[in-house]
Amino acid sequence: YYCYHFLKYPADAAYFNRFKAVLLQYSSQLPPDEQRNLHLLALNYCIKKINQRENAYIREAFVLYQSALKSDLLLENGVLSHFAYNNIVAAAIMAGETDWAEQFIREYAPMLERKHREASMHLNLARVAYHRRQTGEALLYLQQADYKDRINNLIAKTLQLKIYYETDEWDVLETHLDNMRTFIRRQRDFGYHQTNYLNIVRFAKKLIRLNHNSRTERIALRTAIEKEPFLTEKDWFLAQIAL
Repeated sequence: YYCYHFLKYPADAAYFNRFKAVLLQYSSQLPPDEQRNLHLLALNYCIKKINQRENAYIREAFVLYQSALKSDLLLENGVLSHFAYNNIVAAAIMAGETDWAEQFIREYAPMLERKHREASMHLNLARVAYHRRQTGEALLYLQQADYKDRINNLIAKTLQLKIYYETDEWDVLETHLDNMRTFIRRQRDFGYHQTNYLNIVRFAKKLIRLNHNSRTERIALRTAIEKEPFLTEKDWFLAQIAL
């Protein structure tokens, strides 16, 4: 009942809050397939809210992931999708739970498909290291795996972009951005992801050339970033431009 209402009336948070409370209390009384479906519907709702920059839902998503993991709802035949693995780590990091994230990364890595295991583990350890401001360690993790999956590859490249910018490695960053753009343009059937990552490269180039002493330029770039609908790193870009 509450699930139906928060899906039909997503602007009314009361339905979602009541749904989550009931789900967490009584989920074990439902068949596993129903538990999984209800958790995924709730997580998709949280992700939409997070994408609308309603950051209170970061913690909600993290709690739902913990609940789903506790009941093994995200495993299929003992295997965890590397997409779910990435999303869980992202939610934990955004919620400020880096210690939990690192423990999860190491504990669940053996449950990933073998072809994604090493790359996904090192990528996510790099994300944790970056969040802890351990940029050298993050780069070492990124160098330890072959990223055959396109999304993992671009997540790694984006993380490198941030590190090079934040450590003033301008020449390396310029080359990295050119290589990243070439890689993205070579991808076929990449849809939204191609637009998003090309925007990341485009705004990184603008950021490098920005005159930070010019308030007019800063405001113009911030406005362009805020208006861009396809830009997953919007918060990071805005954080680099002080007003």
